[in-house]
Amino acid sequence: MSILIPRVSYLIALLFLVSCGSVVLAQHDSGPVTGGGIIGGSTTRTSSKPATGTTAPRRTTTTSTTRRVPPARTTTDTKTTTADAYYQQGEALYNAQKYSEALEPYLKAVQLNPLMSNAWYRIGWIYNDQEQYDSAIDPLKRVISQQSDHAAANFELGYAYKKLERYAEALAAFNTAIRIKPDYAGAYYELGWIHNEQKNYQEAVRDLKSAISYRSSYPEAYNEMGYASRNLGRYTEAIEDYQEAIRLKPDMGLAHLGLGDVYYYNTKQYALAASSYKRGLELRPGNATAEYNLGWCYNDLERYNDAAAELRKAIQIQPNYPEAHNELGYALHQMGRYNEAIQMYLAAISQKTDYASAHYNLGMSYLALNNRNLALQQYRILQRIDQARATKLFNQIK
Repeated sequence: MSILIPRVSYLIALLFLVSCGSVVLAQHDSGPVTGGGIIGGSTTRTSSKPATGTTAPRRTTTTSTTRRVPPARTTTDTKTTTADAYYQQGEALYNAQKYSEALEPYLKAVQLNPLMSNAWYRIGWIYNDQEQYDSAIDPLKRVISQQSDHAAANFELGYAYKKLERYAEALAAFNTAIRIKPDYAGAYYELGWIHNEQKNYQEAVRDLKSAISYRSSYPEAYNEMGYASRNLGRYTEAIEDYQEAIRLKPDMGLAHLGLGDVYYYNTKQYALAASSYKRGLELRPGNATAEYNLGWCYNDLERYNDAAAELRKAIQIQPNYPEAHNELGYALHQMGRYNEAIQMYLAAISQKTDYASAHYNLGMSYLALNNRNLALQQYRILQRIDQARATKLFNQIK
């Protein structure tokens, strides 16, 4: 049995089978796998911690917006010449971007003069830069206790809380920074990011629009806007937001992946999704879900060799990925490589025993090898977990 047909959706295939009883070969999952919900930042945002499971991370460990180095400031509150000397030593290293080396003289300065708020600020900033967010909190609070109108210290405090996922405290700190400095675009962006994280998408749009109103060339804010718009069901706006992010920053991999997500999950424009995912993965490799989505699109476009290559990448990144094994099996089956397809389906089933699509596809590959008995075994399994697919497979066996 070597006849291949373009894959069709499960519902269409079933109706076609009922109406005329024609032979249907292996079928991949009938639609994008969502992992139970939107995977926007699958691909589209950055994350404060690695994701687990089959859903790709929405974020990485770095922030998606650039934290600008504040200008050097002089101090007027030193108590001794020695404290001032340590502070100036720290400033020289800081301005040379030798942040780790600057930390020690700053710490010596505040040990001698605890009222040196500029040094405390630098210490907090450096701890944030080193991803030591717990350590950043106390120095930044000391700055604020000495200078209540220090917008940047409130921003850095909010940033530390955000990275620690203490979002209520982060929101308060960012709002304080905005109260002090109403045009603080970065603080508005961070508010929007947290609102997206908390699924408060309307609030996210509001704050991200404020960020953009104060900084028109802000690709990270447009990227977050795209994510919020998509979750609000505003797909045209989401596409426009991601496209603007890309216009402003053509090498922004997250925006390309986000655009791919809208095309893939929402508008079902798989050729456009494939193009966006391909570019996004070139710029930001290592995303298992995006690799799977790209492979799925290639299968839908009957580009089976390309699909197999991307799906193998997904499995390499995330070995426990039954959907990727099943989809790879489909590509191999369509290329007539039935024994290899069988191995992929068996791997998918070993990871997800009730995976009806993989059981059905396995049965179809057995039939392609004229092994009716093994195909019947899959039929019996499907009778317990998916009666519709069981009937569909049995009609092929008869």
